[in-house]
Amino acid sequence: MVETDENPFEAEDPIFELKQPLKKDTFDPDTIFHRDDEIGLYINALQDVVVGHDPNNVFVYGPTGVGKTAVTKWVRDKLLEKAAEEAVPLEVIGPINCRNYKSAYRLVNGLVNEFREPEDKLPKSGYSTDTVFDFLYQEIEAVGGNVLIILDEIDNIPPDARNDFLYELPRAEASENTPIEEAKIGLIGISNDLKFVDALEPKVKSTLGEREIKFGPYDANELRDILGYYADIAFKDDVLTDDVVPLAAAFSAQERGDVRQGLKILEKAGEYARMEGSGRVTEEHTRRATETIETDEILNYFSQDLSSQQSLTYLATTLAIIEPDHDARTKRIYTLYSSLAESIGRRVKSERKVYEFLDQLSMQGLVRSSEQNLGRKGGRRYIYNVTDDPADIINAAQKSDYSDALPSNVWEILQHHKEGEATSYEAPHGSDETQQNLWRFT
Repeated sequence: MVETDENPFEAEDPIFELKQPLKKDTFDPDTIFHRDDEIGLYINALQDVVVGHDPNNVFVYGPTGVGKTAVTKWVRDKLLEKAAEEAVPLEVIGPINCRNYKSAYRLVNGLVNEFREPEDKLPKSGYSTDTVFDFLYQEIEAVGGNVLIILDEIDNIPPDARNDFLYELPRAEASENTPIEEAKIGLIGISNDLKFVDALEPKVKSTLGEREIKFGPYDANELRDILGYYADIAFKDDVLTDDVVPLAAAFSAQERGDVRQGLKILEKAGEYARMEGSGRVTEEHTRRATETIETDEILNYFSQDLSSQQSLTYLATTLAIIEPDHDARTKRIYTLYSSLAESIGRRVKSERKVYEFLDQLSMQGLVRSSEQNLGRKGGRRYIYNVTDDPADIINAAQKSDYSDALPSNVWEILQHHKEGEATSYEAPHGSDETQQNLWRFT
């Protein structure tokens, strides 16, 4: 029973000293661990700016949470520092996160506004795409000297725009159709998708990928060093038992070598300890955190990272995988997607658009496809899979705005899928009222 005349909030945090370091995207570390080789490649690629040559284009890729953005920011700051010492004209824009821009127009519009003063910002609409590109070229020429533009999560640029955008911008200074005469443009693209370059047109590959730097996943020992550094800043002295950081590091290394995941585990473990009124964060808190972190991460996809149409496609793919007697083929995914969208009153997009959504989900590392060759008469088809456990995806969907799209018998289907009995399982008809307007396994 809660005494309503008492204030339940505590004046001090017994566990955390400073939580910001655990929010990795908003914290710039003073030390970069285990990225000496990658930093060396970066320095070599950008050295030309300092000594008076034109800037190179650099493409940086690797999975989420392996230090790409942190290293890029550190190198950027050192480059600006040296350029100032040597009186080399250099303007650096970014990193700009492309996830925030759903079209080439919006991205170029945002880049223009990075150059402009607050009172001179472009509105979000009202011009043609060609016009905002012209505005961007004018701003670049007005700055003059070397202009380096850093685009983070560059794989989020829409497929129908990325080839034109990534080809035209780095080559704008050489085009007779732009006002650029004095400025020299360099582009740094950062991608979480290891196959992003492969999907680009050959002419774009040669332009964008002059210098490529690959960041691989961290191993358990490297993660232990990195997580230990952040934990020392984030937690109060002597709060963590000795096995917390090694356990978080081992779990993260097992999954995908991702620092961000390890930080989430530490934060969640600390919150469990604080909720219990415990003075220490223990192995038990950490293990409990690892059990819930996957669902929480996928829930963020549904609530923050994916559009409603992408979310429905992601969910349809997951359900197609566990459905009896069907492969997760593109046509089957589209059928399930259509039913899901109708069941919650969302507009049903065309089959072509859903193929684009699958492509976007693939670029974000949420789904993977494999090609099946059916012979001379059968042609080829693509079979999809999800990169997370279907149970985690369904559990997250049940906590999201898409819970009403799930059929009532989904957990039974999932259980039979896990037991390898899906092909012999006959789903119930779902006679309850809430199920009548939902698609059913058949």
